[in-house]
Order: sequence, then C-alpha cells, then structure tokens
Amino acid sequence: MPSLKLALICGGTGAEHIGSIESALWLLSQLRPDHQLGFFYQYPDGRLAEAAELPALFETWAVHPYIKAWIDPAGAEHCRAVFRQAIHWTGPAWTALTSGSWDLIWPAFHGRGGEDGSFQGFCEFLGFPYAGCGIAASVIGIDKIKTKAILQVSGLPVLPQVIIEDWELGSVDTIAAIKEHIILLPATTMPDLEALKAIHPLLTERIQESEARFNYPVFVKPASLGSSLGVAKAGDRRSLAVALAQALILDRRALVEPQCNWPEYGIGLCGLDEPQVSLVVGYTLNPDFYDYEAKFGAEAQEDAIPARLDSAQTRELQDLARSAWQALGLEGCARVDCFWENGQIAINEVNTMPGFGAHSVYAQAFNQAGLPPSSLLDQIMAAGLERHRRRNQFSISFKDRL
Repeated sequence: MPSLKLALICGGTGAEHIGSIESALWLLSQLRPDHQLGFFYQYPDGRLAEAAELPALFETWAVHPYIKAWIDPAGAEHCRAVFRQAIHWTGPAWTALTSGSWDLIWPAFHGRGGEDGSFQGFCEFLGFPYAGCGIAASVIGIDKIKTKAILQVSGLPVLPQVIIEDWELGSVDTIAAIKEHIILLPATTMPDLEALKAIHPLLTERIQESEARFNYPVFVKPASLGSSLGVAKAGDRRSLAVALAQALILDRRALVEPQCNWPEYGIGLCGLDEPQVSLVVGYTLNPDFYDYEAKFGAEAQEDAIPARLDSAQTRELQDLARSAWQALGLEGCARVDCFWENGQIAINEVNTMPGFGAHSVYAQAFNQAGLPPSSLLDQIMAAGLERHRRRNQFSISFKDRL
C-alpha cells in the first residue's frame, strides 16, 4: 500500500454521532504515519466544521465519557499530535472535501446519514474511492428487515419476526398520540385486546400475531438504528404496544423478535472478494440485553477474544460470516453478529462499518489473529481502491446514446 492522501470524515446527523467520533479518532491514531491525512467533522445539524473549529472540538472530545479512543496519557498525546498534522487544509470545509484530490475518503460514520449508503452515493457521484461497503450493501445492511430477507432467501438462518410500518398507523404525531393512549390505560390490569383495538385495530393485529408466534419476552427494534438504539424488551402486552409505538416514532418500520437465550458472537471480515476473517468474539451480556450503555458506558465489560469455543465451532461461525458476506455483497469491512448454542445458529445483524476504538472488538479480534491495526486499515483501504479501479473499467460508451 503506497502512501495515500486520505480524507477522514466523522460525526454526522445520525444517533450514533459520538461513536463515529471515537472511531475516527482511533483510526487517526492507528493509520500509518506516511499517509497524508485530512480530518473533517460534520455537526449533528449537517454543517461541516471549518478547520479553525477543530482544535477546540478535539479537546471537548478528549474528555467525553463515551469517547475512549486512547486509554493513557501517551496515547492521548500521540492522537493529539496526529490530529494537529491532519487538519492543515485551507478554504471552506465543503470545498476542501469535494475538491481536495483525495486518493481515498474514509467515512467513519455509523448509522443513518453516512453508513446507510447516502455518503457512499455522494462519493461515487463525485468519483472518489472510499473505504467500507458499497452503496447497495450499505443500504441493505443498515436495515435489519432487508438484511434478514436477503439472508433468508440465501438459505442462511435468522430469527423469525413480525413487522409493522409507520404508514399502517399514521403520521408521527398520530403514533405519538397512540402511545399516550396506551400509557393512559388503567395500570391495575393488563389491557385486553378490545381496549387496544379501540385505540388502533392494526396495531392490535400485530400484537396478536406476535403473541401467537412468540412467548414473552420479545424484543422490539427500529429497523434502521444501530448500537441497540431504540431497542426495547417487552415482557407483556402493554409494554409491547408502547415499544412498537415508540419504535415507529424513531423509524419508518419496526420488527418484533422472540428473545434468543443463546450466547451471542461477533466475527469481523475485511477485504474484497474472499475476505479475511477475524477471531470469533464472545460478547459479554448484561442480565437484560446488550444495550447502548452496556456497549459504551462506564460499566461496559470486556468481551472474550477469542470466544470460548473449540476449533470446529469457531470454523462454523466463521464460515457463516463468510456466507453472509457473499450473500449481502459486503466489501471492505464488516462485522457479522450471530447467536449460537449447541449447533443452533441464527444471524442477528450485520454492521457495514464496524466501530473502532477502545470499545470496539473488531480491530482487537483481527489484532489477536495476527493482523495489527495499521495493516488491517491498509487492507480495508486497498479494497476500496480496487473496487474503484474495477468500477472505472466498465464501458460507458453506447452508439445510440441520446
């Protein structure tokens, strides 16, 4: 991998804004020192920070409780020094980003507004190579419902689900009102189906379908939010109804899944056609579920790398991750999370831009497999460059062009 002129961009308009910053700072500290770096930050309102704003922002991030891109003073100072070198671009930020003659752009976004295919499309429109998955895989991977549909028709195991969409209930204001009506039902007894039908019959149908297919507790998930944001565990009819309404305030679609009591594992992949696969990670779950606080908060626990599995079990999970990679058209980097116990297996979700940093298991699992961070990042960037090269080989000349 030659030295690259690399633009690193983070932040974004999505809910995983802070995780994106941590990933970018960790990437900044781990990239080879001969790469020429430009650092860009997008505020939650969509504005791109100007170069003069970045030093103060860095110092704010350095003391944020969820941003642990460095864990010791020496690491913090190293990251600070690299950061100072990386922001030396002039002119308006958008001009610098879009006309900077970058060899590669690394969108360190997580979730909506960057990991969901939107920024990938922006890069392809401007003709920039970029790191990570392409447009189609990013659009599919951000959507749990679409991901599961493709995995299922590819013959890969997933958990069953019940789906509900916002248009079936009405506008966001209507759904918020439905939620309030449910909350105001008498708390002394569990609401019966007739009481729920009076509030909204379609919502009641979905609850009946869920109860017919699954036992409580169940999990309600917005279709397109990551890091367990918006996920709720429902142990009864009332909490299920409230959770469905809340999920549809956050997203256009929501799904209900049964609780799976099998241990959860994560497998990292990087490359292009035949991906390299990391060690299997065994997630440490809290007594309820692996929510945002359990992943990133002060009480976050260390996950097991490698997972406590024998070689045959490890290969089974790694092979499943490779199959998901091929089925979804993943590229560059991804992490596949799945449930497994005694030969029973189900893919839970796919992350098309895994988190990096002190919280992240993705780079740790590769590092312990013998691929250090700088080499891992070079492989991801090499995949982005090769995808761009192949795309530019396609013929775009037609005799009958209008």
